[in-house]
Amino acid sequence: KGCAARLLDMVTNIMDLAQHEKRKKDGNCAVRPNLPVNFSAIANEVTTMTDMAVDKMNKSLLKPAVRLVNNLANLQVPLIAGDPPKCTQLLYNLVTNACKFTERGRVSISARYDQEQNVLEIDITDTGKGISKEGQKRIFQAFEQEQNGDTRSFQGIGLGLAVCTEIMELHGGHLRVVSELGKGSTFTACFPCDGSLGLGEAFD
Repeated sequence: KGCAARLLDMVTNIMDLAQHEKRKKDGNCAVRPNLPVNFSAIANEVTTMTDMAVDKMNKSLLKPAVRLVNNLANLQVPLIAGDPPKCTQLLYNLVTNACKFTERGRVSISARYDQEQNVLEIDITDTGKGISKEGQKRIFQAFEQEQNGDTRSFQGIGLGLAVCTEIMELHGGHLRVVSELGKGSTFTACFPCDGSLGLGEAFD
């Protein structure tokens, strides 16, 4: 099951990137999605999926000394206009990526709404290895991974963050990272949000 799940993730990421590159080559812009997206519900789903995820050795992706914290639980988050499945893929990619590189401590999901800037920010913070300044310039490119320590213990072909960037562009937002070697990282997905869709239902 673990191999099948990882293969499906990889194929989905490759297909998304291929579609994105084809649109750019043809000069076509993707239609901006406009379905209501509830990140409280998505965070709840992604937390469950990550708890069940396994690595290439069929061991739990979430290390025994790492706690996955969903700070969106029981929180009503402003809805955004978007594509719910792609937003789920975005958060899952970011959370599982954080879990891969975190040996102890915590991986947390948080959200904040800036009403003045009309922006909803979703943070994925970890206490992992961190990313070098040079690495931060490359990690959002396809087939790139940060090369810290023994990379043999990690899996993947470096597509997840590139797909996340494509998803953010589709939603008119952007992705940023703040990181320091040895102290962990915070990836922030910034979505346009004017609050007009109201608050999403809270999930525990």
